[in-house]
Amino acid sequence: MKNSGLVRFAIGLMAMGVVALGQPRILVVQAHPDDETGCAALLFALARYQRATVDICVVTNGEAGYRYSTLAEQLYRLPLTIDSVGRTHLPRIRKQEMLQSADILGVRRVFFLDERDHAYNQSLEETLAVWDTAAVRRRLERIIVEGQYDVAIGLLPTRSTHGGHKAATYLLLSAAARVASGMPVLGVAAGDTLPPLELEPFAATADRAAPLVFDRTSKFGFNSRLDWTAVVRWIAAVHRSQGLMTLGPVAAREYYWLLSPRTAEARRNVERLFSNLAATLDKELPNYSRP
Repeated sequence: MKNSGLVRFAIGLMAMGVVALGQPRILVVQAHPDDETGCAALLFALARYQRATVDICVVTNGEAGYRYSTLAEQLYRLPLTIDSVGRTHLPRIRKQEMLQSADILGVRRVFFLDERDHAYNQSLEETLAVWDTAAVRRRLERIIVEGQYDVAIGLLPTRSTHGGHKAATYLLLSAAARVASGMPVLGVAAGDTLPPLELEPFAATADRAAPLVFDRTSKFGFNSRLDWTAVVRWIAAVHRSQGLMTLGPVAAREYYWLLSPRTAEARRNVERLFSNLAATLDKELPNYSRP
């Protein structure tokens, strides 16, 4: 895909004119500490350059990831890869790591819901059966009402997505429909190319028009040597108890689809958010340019 700049509309979508929105309010709802890596570049840009208010709600504490804590055992001086030890201590450890990540990103507040992270699966139903879904939905409703957010973000609920990721986005959509039906909810997926849009049935009404895209590889800074993948690496490195986070390449782009509501107004609102951010970055990063 041809690089057309840091913030753009994929597949020929034309950017709208900049309309001042002030300082936007953004809510991210995720299943585990470290899920924010999927939208880390956008969150950093919004919070640090656009002066957006960004809050993150984390449904579980990620204790089921204990198998990937081998190297962290030496840092935390605990045999975390033993099931009982990891599940006892990782909630505290992963919360600390999440707060460190939030500090880097410029997040205002992190809400921890403390639901059980029982195991890896791809089943929405299995995960919802483990969580106290009524309590999670009520808490999300309160957070949304009190926060008066302009946009909410969850991980894109594709068929191959982790069951916890699906469940977090499902409950976000459910809560938003009840208390803020006009608030745009975006589903994010990071990748090098446009991923297939194979959504779970509960998200089947999503806007299938071209997604909004944050290009992590857009160059800026001295001799245009910097790009936004640095931020993603910072965040991955913070989550030390999860040894997989820093392995492998960083995806080039963050793709954002409008999951709800499927209205022209909601689409315009998220387009303005991205257009305003692009204008701010053009001004704040003097070496930043879009070919």
